[in-house]
Amino acid sequence: MSKILLQPMVEAIEESSLPSAWTGLDLETFSHAKMLRDYQQAALRNARNALWKYYEAFVDYQLGEPLALNEQRKA
Repeated sequence: MSKILLQPMVEAIEESSLPSAWTGLDLETFSHAKMLRDYQQAALRNARNALWKYYEAFVDYQLGEPLALNEQRKA
């Protein structure tokens, strides 16, 4: 059986370490009449944390930087 790697990593990310733009989401309410269950909220938190971790290290090409550096990042 495969070892689960991503789940422990994203569950270890504290919500307080995320920027406020990533934490202001209402994870309890799906609509006016429906509430999400605990396991659904946990799945959304994990997805949010995984996306934040992915984009945290993402660096765009900066104006004036050597093109070779940008190519090295893409490799």
